[in-house]
Amino acid sequence: MTTESAARAPRPKPARKRAAKRDLLLDEAARRINAQGAGAIVLNDIAEQVGLSRNTLYYYVADRADLVFRSYLRACEATADDLALAVETGDGPSDRIRRFVEAELAFDRPPQAVLTDIDYLPEAPRAVIREHQARNIAALRGLIAEGIAADVFRPCDTEIAAQSLTGLISWTRLSAGWLGHRDDRAARRRATAAVVDLFLHGFAADASADVRCGIDIEALTARPFNAFDRKQTNEVKIGQLIAAASRLFNRRGIDGVSLDEISASVGATKGAVYHYFDDKADLVVRCYRRAFELYDLIMDTAVKAGRTGFERSLITLHLNIQAQAGPLSPLMLQPGRMSLPADELERFSRASRRLRMTSARNQRQGAADGSSRAADSAFAAEAAAGIFLWLPKWLPEGYPMTPIQIADAICDLTALGIEARAG
Repeated sequence: MTTESAARAPRPKPARKRAAKRDLLLDEAARRINAQGAGAIVLNDIAEQVGLSRNTLYYYVADRADLVFRSYLRACEATADDLALAVETGDGPSDRIRRFVEAELAFDRPPQAVLTDIDYLPEAPRAVIREHQARNIAALRGLIAEGIAADVFRPCDTEIAAQSLTGLISWTRLSAGWLGHRDDRAARRRATAAVVDLFLHGFAADASADVRCGIDIEALTARPFNAFDRKQTNEVKIGQLIAAASRLFNRRGIDGVSLDEISASVGATKGAVYHYFDDKADLVVRCYRRAFELYDLIMDTAVKAGRTGFERSLITLHLNIQAQAGPLSPLMLQPGRMSLPADELERFSRASRRLRMTSARNQRQGAADGSSRAADSAFAAEAAAGIFLWLPKWLPEGYPMTPIQIADAICDLTALGIEARAG
């Protein structure tokens, strides 16, 4: 048999069966990583779900970290394939973006793990995933740059644009779980269309709309402090620990950060953390409580300050970006929701749905008053959250822009869309 004919020969049946079982294993791992977080998945549970004994499981993976690594690697490779196919088959820059998003979010494809807990991995596999991730972002930036060169896309920061689109896609894979709606074929189709429409066309009706916001999130959240009030002093210490934990969890994933690292980041001891919190799970819950207090404050401010539906949507987005780009850094909604206590998960899910409903109402009001483009308000509002929720995953410390400048740049892209508008 020649080398060429051997390459065309069908894979032996045992090898095909092993490959199929490996795919089932990675499918289930991706689902559980997205729901529970990388560090909370249980190998025995996954093995049982896919019909493997624990001993047989180790034929496919060495341990939990190896399973997470293989799940992340498959997600990276799938994204690379989707980008390559979109570039090859797309009819121009906008169609390539559309094809890429549709492939990434296709309902019938195997589930893909969202890359939020990369720091959970040991150093060597972590570096491999980071490299694959960087290559995919570079390829997406190249696609966007070609659109700018062809005058199809408006001039913009290609890094911000590529990462924003990645955030929209990543959040769409998680949002149904957090918001408690069915992720069926019809919902996925609407969500995919909303991502494409928002990225390409934005939500402003007027291409010359002012995307700046006159509200500073730090001034909005500032509170008077009395150093001689013991209760208030304790509250400040607790707040500092929660804020530090939220920043680290956002950047590195909840399972990628230890209590030692959190305490060290504020110059405290691990004992200080246990003085104020029962354990890490309690700290995570407190971080989410603080986050939703901030999300509610931002939404209430936008509703009161905005004169049109567009302004309310813009202020909501701008303040959330400021919060994630600055020191506040409210905990982002990320994999691991099923590791929360049931009552807290229900509380946070209700809060998420309430915010989504208000965002959708702002969008509908904008369409009615002529300030916003007509769109699928429910899924457009849902998708937009991915813009700011993904921000901590890519924005490096010491970025040469202030939080307000970053918010201005991202709001310009998101409100007006990346496509150059006629006239």
